[in-house]
Amino acid sequence: MSKTGAAFSVRFLRNGDQITVIRNVIDSAGNGAALFQVVDTITGIPTPDWTQDANQPIIQLGVRSAAGYPTEITNVAWGYDGVTLNFTYNGSTWVTANNDSRFQARINGNYYELKIVANLASETVVSNKQISYEVWYVSNSHSDKLQGSIDVLIQQTGSDSHILQITTNRVELDASNTTATLTAVAAYGSTPVSIGTNGYAIEWYQDNVKLSGQTGATLTVDRDMVSGGSIFVAKLLKDGNVVAQDGQRINDIADEYQITYTPNDAGSNYVAPKHNAVYTLALTKNGEPYTGGVKFAWQVYNAMGVVKSSGDTNTVTVTDNDCLVDSIEGVYYSDCDVQVTAEF
Repeated sequence: MSKTGAAFSVRFLRNGDQITVIRNVIDSAGNGAALFQVVDTITGIPTPDWTQDANQPIIQLGVRSAAGYPTEITNVAWGYDGVTLNFTYNGSTWVTANNDSRFQARINGNYYELKIVANLASETVVSNKQISYEVWYVSNSHSDKLQGSIDVLIQQTGSDSHILQITTNRVELDASNTTATLTAVAAYGSTPVSIGTNGYAIEWYQDNVKLSGQTGATLTVDRDMVSGGSIFVAKLLKDGNVVAQDGQRINDIADEYQITYTPNDAGSNYVAPKHNAVYTLALTKNGEPYTGGVKFAWQVYNAMGVVKSSGDTNTVTVTDNDCLVDSIEGVYYSDCDVQVTAEF
């Protein structure tokens, strides 16, 4: 019996194809970057300092058609804290938002990018914020719009809590990009955490299974590991106790076998309070429906990499509880990820 996998979030086209938003968070050198700041509430000084070029995170968006159709982004509207950022794009040249100088944007080849060029945390801004986006695209002569968001985590200095984020240089693997580097970046209050010192250790999990021998802050993921798609979780331990964790999905888009996930109807491709998202799973081989027997299993992870629900049917139902994050920093809703395996 063979086995493959997939990992996805809840953004789809309604005409049978699936359009995936490729979202990377990198720095100017192309390395993975973290979206969190720690702020001293007395001085208002945040760490890291995003006024410094080397520290500035870049959110990079692209799109891909599961059916292999040529797909192009025609526009991206960015928002911060509920306010739309106004940009007049100028190709690959960074331009500053007309209504918020903390943000710059550009079109970098097939990607639209947003760069944070000033600190978002301050002595009065001490809680998490959200960056949203709307992506307009054309695929196979069909135009549509996708929406999404990403959290910016903010923590106060002197806090007795930990924070952890997984950074990565890419979220999709193929014949040209065969590895991804995952790095766990952590802090306690305003103090960076060094794995292997002061009682700190790390554990890596793939699809909720602990990876033996992986005890460093960096994990290299290759195509042989992923087999379609997987969700990786890093757990930060202090004196043997888990104090923080985060999750990251990685897909191999060049695998022969792929799992498709189609919303049951036009209203079931998103989650909201008291509104579920429902998807039907199927297996394809080289783009064609697989006709043999298939056994599915799936798990839903919240934004922190915590498993919230699971099942073994060809229908996945994602609820608002699956999107709920309950952490020391507070309770909030965020996007969640689904990991699916198929045995055939």
